[in-house]
Amino acid sequence: MSLRLEARHLGKVYGDCVAVKDVSLSFEPGKIHAVLGENGAGKSTFMKLLFGLVEPTTGEILLDGEKMYWRSSLDAIRHGLGMVQQHFTLVEPLSVIDNIMLGAEVCDGVGRLNRREAIRRLEGLLPTRALSLPWNDSVSSLSVGQKQKLEILKLLFRESKILFLDEPTAVLAPGEIDEFFSILKMLKSQGKTILLITHKINEVLSVCDTYSILRHGEVKAVGAVAGAKVEDIVEKMIGHKLHEISHERKAVSDRAALRLDSVSSGNGRLKEVSLQVRSGEIVGIAGVEGSGQSQLVESILGLEEYAGHVTIANEGVAWGETKRIRGLGVGLVPEDRHAQGLWMEESCTVNLALGLDHKFFVNQILREGERAQQTSGWAKQFDVRASSLNVPVQALSGGNQQKIIFAREVEGRQPRLLICHQPTRGVDLGAIDLIHRRLMDLRDQGVGILVISSELDELMTLSDRICVLFEGRIALEQVRAKFSRQDIGRAMTGVNHAH
Repeated sequence: MSLRLEARHLGKVYGDCVAVKDVSLSFEPGKIHAVLGENGAGKSTFMKLLFGLVEPTTGEILLDGEKMYWRSSLDAIRHGLGMVQQHFTLVEPLSVIDNIMLGAEVCDGVGRLNRREAIRRLEGLLPTRALSLPWNDSVSSLSVGQKQKLEILKLLFRESKILFLDEPTAVLAPGEIDEFFSILKMLKSQGKTILLITHKINEVLSVCDTYSILRHGEVKAVGAVAGAKVEDIVEKMIGHKLHEISHERKAVSDRAALRLDSVSSGNGRLKEVSLQVRSGEIVGIAGVEGSGQSQLVESILGLEEYAGHVTIANEGVAWGETKRIRGLGVGLVPEDRHAQGLWMEESCTVNLALGLDHKFFVNQILREGERAQQTSGWAKQFDVRASSLNVPVQALSGGNQQKIIFAREVEGRQPRLLICHQPTRGVDLGAIDLIHRRLMDLRDQGVGILVISSELDELMTLSDRICVLFEGRIALEQVRAKFSRQDIGRAMTGVNHAH
């Protein structure tokens, strides 16, 4: 049985904030529907309304024409809806089959878990053997791609008819993305209704049937993907065309902004890594998550004990010298902006000056006026949009929070070496466009830039060279003229491209 999902005049108001306004959309079974929009456009709230996580202020939800009222998401699940969150919701020490059964346990006559029967039922529901996993292995032993499959299997086990997928390819390598799309197409052929929330327009064009665009909580465009153009969809999403990025660059300096010689992290996750970032070039680091990227950044910053040698701006540095390393002109955009880059409860002004407060003290007295003036100028350079820089940074969208960090590390710190770890994760197209342009400008001004990203498209757009990390080692290095998506993707997953 297939289900048609419909929203009629759906709205959600929080005080003076209208998060979703009069949205009427329908989603037909046997199709993959893209739900698009910038951060703060209302996508997440709209999905939460449909899935029963948030109660609507106005409007109604219909399944096959019948009005529904969700008291909670459990009601939605019972009626055939299922959601895969952007971040995995798995219990790592438990087995694959135990994770699949959580909340829908199969038991024998005396109340004991019947894993064998659960596996039998599950295998009877699989649209393809490609979805099979080692059922009795612990989740911690799975690859990222297998964990994404597991999230899908949890919905299939509950026989969900409507699937909500929030940025499902964010952590997948290119080969894993292709396999994931094949699975989506098989689910579509079974009559499933699939809603795909993504900011990757190329994915929309390759796998989706329809698209709906939200902006400022309202529907701005609805259409068929067939025949649609990338630039038209982008313009409807952000209200203007994206800027073209020029790959022409000034001559690269012979000076090394960063040099690593046979660096191995103390925990063994980074192994004999040697690389160089010259002033005036962007070096990209590709790899599936957990390949040693975090250890690479921590070693450079002196946060991780390591063997080998790290040189920054021709000065040797050592583990534990983080303050000195930052003083050499190292800017950092961290992987997790909330945990590593921002003081969420404090104001935008305070966050813009984090680590730079020494610039605003005279005789141990903080010159608040000068701090406010300078940080305001830094924020303007990165188009930070906030009602006031005095509001807590947690009140800003993810894109504006990321721009706060970039403004501080670029405008405030004026770095010679800039390390960007997942620079645009969870950031909308408009902010991505601005961040990419600024990175290219910095490169042309002679800054050495190291970009670590799970987005291969991003790395291929920005980088002059790409190094692939696999299991802590550099498995491949390519210059721009020889970039090969296939070779990079295979190296990311450990496949020898020579075979």
